[in-house]
Amino acid sequence: MCPAPLRRGVEALAGTLAEANAVFIAPTGYGKSKSVPLLLNEAEKLSVAARVIHVLPLRALVRQQYLFLREHLGNEAGYLAGMRLDAEGYSPFMLRKAVVSTLDSFALNLARLPVAELPLVLGGYEMNRFEGHYELPRATIFTSLVVLDEAHLYAEPWSAGEGPLSRWFLATVLPILADTRTPLVVETATMSTRLIGDIARAARARVLAVCQNCGPCNSDWRCIHDLEFEEENSFRWRTERHLLSLDPARAFERAIGTAREAAETGRRVLYSVNTVESALNVYGKLREELGDKVVLVHGRLSQRDRERAVENIERARVIVATQVVEAGVDVDAEVLVTEAAAPSSLAQRAGRLCRSKETRERCRSEPPVVVIYRPKTTSPYGDIIESVVEKLAQMLAESGGVEWRLLDDVEGYRSFRHLVEDLEDTGLHTTPSVESLLYKRLLNDAVASVLGDASRASLLVRSFCSLVRGTALTALAVPLERGYDFIEVPLSWLSNENKWSRLLDCSKDVCRVVGVAYAGDESTTVVEEVVSRDTVGKMLSNCQNYIRGYYRLVERLSQTEGVRLHSLAFVLRSNAYVPGLGLIG
Repeated sequence: MCPAPLRRGVEALAGTLAEANAVFIAPTGYGKSKSVPLLLNEAEKLSVAARVIHVLPLRALVRQQYLFLREHLGNEAGYLAGMRLDAEGYSPFMLRKAVVSTLDSFALNLARLPVAELPLVLGGYEMNRFEGHYELPRATIFTSLVVLDEAHLYAEPWSAGEGPLSRWFLATVLPILADTRTPLVVETATMSTRLIGDIARAARARVLAVCQNCGPCNSDWRCIHDLEFEEENSFRWRTERHLLSLDPARAFERAIGTAREAAETGRRVLYSVNTVESALNVYGKLREELGDKVVLVHGRLSQRDRERAVENIERARVIVATQVVEAGVDVDAEVLVTEAAAPSSLAQRAGRLCRSKETRERCRSEPPVVVIYRPKTTSPYGDIIESVVEKLAQMLAESGGVEWRLLDDVEGYRSFRHLVEDLEDTGLHTTPSVESLLYKRLLNDAVASVLGDASRASLLVRSFCSLVRGTALTALAVPLERGYDFIEVPLSWLSNENKWSRLLDCSKDVCRVVGVAYAGDESTTVVEEVVSRDTVGKMLSNCQNYIRGYYRLVERLSQTEGVRLHSLAFVLRSNAYVPGLGLIG
């Protein structure tokens, strides 16, 4: 049932399930996600939980992990996310033995807003007239082992101030899960000691760290030395610093040349950038010289184009990608060329190097290379970029280099954790604001109360648009010769009227929309309709109007067409989406 080999840290993690919750800190490539079948096995054996719910921050990760679990658990594996992988595995109430879920879907189900019935709850129904099934997924969650994976992406320690919402969510929900004795594992590779400690205290969890001396190493923080993993993953990392002192324009040209030369010598290159615009620019430059040996992956690709891009990674010499590569795409490269980013993001990008047995062997004979340069814009990381550049230059001047995988310093190399500790020393709790207090109070009332109703969570979504992100996700339909492909973008990106007027298929006073309804088998029904331009403009003007208008429109079209719609998407103009390149904003 469980894939081999078992790592020492994973075995130790499984051994703690009967005693306490756990925060599991292990290097990239350690196999944290692949440990879920073992954890399920142990939880059942110990009568700790009846099933496992594996929560991930990105939909691409959900797809990847669901296919892995299906391979090992067959029909007992399921998924819940805002996408359709297959009808057979869709588990709206999380009743399968092992369910993979996005953080968004998990949060909604936990807060009495079942994803399967969201249009009913938010579509204008009076709460006392709607008898939903919101206690069913909650009961499932409270009787499951909950694994919160890639937790650094929930906490976003580089973000300024009190946010993001996902950090407020963790601060509110972790104590509730601890109070209800819901077994919990929080997993990450790249969080600071302070943030790890705050999460452990909130969840009343023990910390297990795969290292010799990367933390306090006491009764509450157990350090596990996995010598076998260390020997397999010890490389003479070569981190280039010559581009750090150049201005962005000159550094970019040098970086493009470095990527091209490495690819021409036969090494696989990951070129990682911070924005879609940068990705398109880099892809265009390298495509001119390397042709179809270059693959592009970013968040504004449609579902089908993204799947094709991921399939083509295996034969590519250069993979150009945005932050989606940090956790959502399976890449195995030998050279990383990257724009400077937050320390945890840089470590995750470097973690895509030297992952397979074959590539690790090559990396031992020819060291992996990491090239970092200043980007033209600091988005989305802000002021931390310049601090990263300065701190990294200092580390490289004072040591033999940066250890990008292991959590300990090794033979003169200083672990990336020094960057994380110095620049991402953010806790789970910060100075409260009126907004955060309102959010936490509403969420606590929705989740913790045994006899509560969904009205608190409904108000929460109407006020904040999401339980875990600062904006709503807007579905767009890409017209094909037959049918549609789909893509989601943040409402904040689309809300400018000049942008959506240019991108959406609107003529005169109406805009085209499509509603999607799923049958009980593999079939899909697409309902095509038009709505007034004024309605679309009002929906896209702000998050609150979007949530309110979206679910009312879903409900109205469902009644008109006589079919229960699952989702709704605005149709794009035929020239708004370029196949292979994505949505051009």
